[in-house]
Amino acid sequence: MRRITIALAGVALTAAAVYFYLGPPVPEDPGFHERRCWFNTRVIGEAQCGYFVVRENRQKPDSRTIALPVVVLKAEDGVPQREPILFLDGGPGARALLATQQEIDGWSIGRKSFPPGHDLILLGQRGTGLDRPDFDCPELKTAEISLGAHAPGTSPPDFRALSAEGVIDCSRRLLSEEVDLSAYNSRESAADIAELREALGIESWTLYGISYGTRLALSVLRYHPEGVQAVILDSVVPPEAAEGLEVANFFSGALRQVFRDCAADADCARRHGDLESAYTASFKRLKARPAVYALSDFLDPDELVARGATADSVITLDHTWFDLLLLDALAEPEATGLIPLLLSETSARGPSALAGRLRETLRITLYQNDFSSVAVYLSHICRDEAPFRSAAEIAAAIEKAGDLGYFVADHWPNHLCAHWPVGAADPVENTPVESAVPALLLAGRFDPLTPPALARQAARHLSNGHAFIFADASHGVLFLNPCAGRLVKRFLETRERPSTGFCQSGQVVVSAGG
Repeated sequence: MRRITIALAGVALTAAAVYFYLGPPVPEDPGFHERRCWFNTRVIGEAQCGYFVVRENRQKPDSRTIALPVVVLKAEDGVPQREPILFLDGGPGARALLATQQEIDGWSIGRKSFPPGHDLILLGQRGTGLDRPDFDCPELKTAEISLGAHAPGTSPPDFRALSAEGVIDCSRRLLSEEVDLSAYNSRESAADIAELREALGIESWTLYGISYGTRLALSVLRYHPEGVQAVILDSVVPPEAAEGLEVANFFSGALRQVFRDCAADADCARRHGDLESAYTASFKRLKARPAVYALSDFLDPDELVARGATADSVITLDHTWFDLLLLDALAEPEATGLIPLLLSETSARGPSALAGRLRETLRITLYQNDFSSVAVYLSHICRDEAPFRSAAEIAAAIEKAGDLGYFVADHWPNHLCAHWPVGAADPVENTPVESAVPALLLAGRFDPLTPPALARQAARHLSNGHAFIFADASHGVLFLNPCAGRLVKRFLETRERPSTGFCQSGQVVVSAGG
């Protein structure tokens, strides 16, 4: 749970990891190699498919090549044709929705968030698609899916120790298979994108990034701005942000925003009472007297086996679980209604009120490795971010966070990067991206992973950047907010700051220019 909700912030719009592109042999020559689409285009319309082959490490002439899957969803006929939009997924390491017919068909809905007339280009970023070594780190399975399951009368397992052991084993396997772990980083991915534009013969395009995809879009602006007509940054992660030191503050800030809103709403205050007091009381109660449940109450026998548990295994619901369940709820679109309900019910009924959320989380995490590439995540974060956070800074952040210090201590980069051999990026990776390219930045007011402050921070360095904070949104704004879709449409038409006049009153609570 800790890794899923904290370290892999923003794995949005991801899909099951299946090597579905198997078919014709993948070429080894760099460049774009078109192939027949592996899906029926009846629902999504015309599409172009292929492999984009690049050097794993451009600094080494003899580096092996790797292939990135590409799908171009063609703009519909009968409307003015505009520049393509490249979709950049989050993670890092998230898998694009390209694997199955159902996932491809889902883009018939997802693409409606973008204005008509634009080709939508979907790219499986390096390490998340065709690579034959197992980038999912199955060695981490014990830590990933145990989530504290243990025998009655014993203490929960040491999550961090299990994770470290798995990370060491995974890195050793990948190195033995001659994978260059240091080649999976923002700068190499930005070069992939720049080369893809040329390979597809595209003069200019717009980049849309979500969560970590925003950092990748900013990296393209830093290293390869040519051909970038505009960028849309949704749930922003600027490269200079010290996320690993701020995760506890991000969570508590979003939670307090819900508290304030409920207190200011007479109906919410009447129905749910003082949410801050309810939270504090439940936190202290679960810290002092954690609730212990039989794991079989939440999972069926097959799921118990998949988790490596036995019929008598138990799970301890303590204050850390309480916070992490609330964190997951904060990242949902209905957070403003869900959080008050969870807190008031927990205050009245005790930890049993959280049983439904716990059951859902336990089941989802059984399949978490199907949604992201762990090795890609570690390679990016441990090279581009962790080297710029000292042990002293981490220790100070843990102390400052008080009871929430475990958020910082358990954040993967803060305790695992010492075991992941990728070295340190150039210090420029820890500096803001300066650009005059038109940029639209979107943030949700309740986002506990990439809060509005990060969008404002990035916008200060984008001279044509326009940041909008959405009142009822959390993580991932565009696909869930019609107002954001209208702003995007207007921005792409004019490349200027869009007006919020066509959104409902109060939908956009803050807008700031770069």
